[in-house]
Amino acid sequence: MKIFYWASAIVLAMALVFFVFAPAFAGKIAIPSQINIGKFGLRFYGLILASGILIGYFIARKFSWRFGISKSEVDDIAFWITIIGLIGARIYYVVFEWDLFSHNISEVYKIWHGGLSIYGALISGLIFILIYGRHKAYSMYQLLDLAALSLPLAQAVGRFGNFFNQEAYGLPTNLPWKMYVDISNRPLQFKDSNFFHPAFLYEAILNCIIFFILTKLLVGKVKSGVLAFTYLGLYSLGRFFIEGIRLDSSYLGGIKVDQLTAIIGVMAAGIFIFLRQGKVRGAWEAPK
Repeated sequence: MKIFYWASAIVLAMALVFFVFAPAFAGKIAIPSQINIGKFGLRFYGLILASGILIGYFIARKFSWRFGISKSEVDDIAFWITIIGLIGARIYYVVFEWDLFSHNISEVYKIWHGGLSIYGALISGLIFILIYGRHKAYSMYQLLDLAALSLPLAQAVGRFGNFFNQEAYGLPTNLPWKMYVDISNRPLQFKDSNFFHPAFLYEAILNCIIFFILTKLLVGKVKSGVLAFTYLGLYSLGRFFIEGIRLDSSYLGGIKVDQLTAIIGVMAAGIFIFLRQGKVRGAWEAPK
């Protein structure tokens, strides 16, 4: 019954979000990218991104004891992993969109204009955890699990920054939940199309589902490290299909970079979980 209630809550929350944003989705009201207070401009992208980071931080503090990590340790880690994650997310994006930045270097650091890759954040965050956790009382896997549990809802909230920047949308569509995109933000080949798939919303829903799975089905029931790679596998699987309809993807040799990364993520997660959890012990038996 609890699973039913949680699933219903997620669906209702997403329905509420759509209802609140419905006029903007339908193009009935303009979508401002920022609000101006005197000479100061506050961009919604940055505000929502900061909100997502804070949510991830609070989740990490709430669940840290489940992984043998103190709240004070979370406080010590949070600042650095946030900075390194943002830098990694930007570097990944800039590297695979270098043609856009090579002629305008000043745009490289302007993350408030959009252009952060979650895979870049994951890779840089993983490197940081590998180095940071080498001489701690807890294992690297414990820290990875806590980080993975903190990510999904943070990502879900952060994705709405794409809504205000009118980015991370998909192919044209006439589905009821279609999203209006201003002509100035449409690709040239779709200038005559008004409505597109809200791919960012699909990913937000995906991350809510992943958070539900991790918290209700896996925490305390699998070996350390399995939760982190379950997150990686589930997110990468969903991202592979969402990326398939997105119009702002980076390409490498005619292949979408994030789809390729997603395939690697799914394979790495599957291999790790198989080896880590073991073939003899039941898949969801609590570790001893």
